[in-house]
Amino acid sequence: MKHKPQMMKMRWLSAAVMLSLCTSSAWAFSIDDVAKEAKTLAGKGYEAPKSNLPSAFRDMKYADYQQIQFNHDKSLLE
Repeated sequence: MKHKPQMMKMRWLSAAVMLSLCTSSAWAFSIDDVAKEAKTLAGKGYEAPKSNLPSAFRDMKYADYQQIQFNHDKSLLE
């Protein structure tokens, strides 16, 4: 099927349009909300983020990370 990539693009575009239509204004925030949150966070001490990575990824060296490649044989999209 030579039109398959174009159909996939149309499906993604349709999904994006539908999601944008379904979003509500309740998710919106103003600059006042940002300033309030900034003041709240500024009053707290720094807390380092907790890592939830498995040790296989946490202990990975940069050279190991560079070896990761996408497996085209197991791709859901052709």
